[in-house]
Amino acid sequence: MSLLRGRQILSFLQKSTQIGMINSTNLRILSTKIASFDEVKSVKMNPKTLLIDVREPHELQETGVIPDSINIPLGEVAKVLTNMSSEQFQKTYNRSKPDSSTPIIFSCRSGKRSALAQEVATKLGFKNIKNYSGGWLEWEEKNKKG
Repeated sequence: MSLLRGRQILSFLQKSTQIGMINSTNLRILSTKIASFDEVKSVKMNPKTLLIDVREPHELQETGVIPDSINIPLGEVAKVLTNMSSEQFQKTYNRSKPDSSTPIIFSCRSGKRSALAQEVATKLGFKNIKNYSGGWLEWEEKNKKG
């Protein structure tokens, strides 16, 4: 991050806090870990990282999927991560069920639902979680460019 951009962000945070726009709750959201496009693109090279697309199945059919991702709709994330057996997870997703230290990247269309999934997983005790805030829209755009 450039020094100028860092100063701009700091200035924004200070002004937003003064006028009550930012409080401790949404400051926590601002400080979440974000996965970059390159990080998502390299998931194939790091088989320990789990890329979870939280969109609904019909959305994936309409747009396509990020390679090497699995689909767990947002409304099912907590149930799957806590209640599904390791054997069933392996059978359903062809991947090992993540434990609390497994690197997980959540994605969706534009980063909003994946941020919610990140929050859910954090509350469940998962520690190595990132949000691909660019989501499918960024993925599609950057892959059009080649």
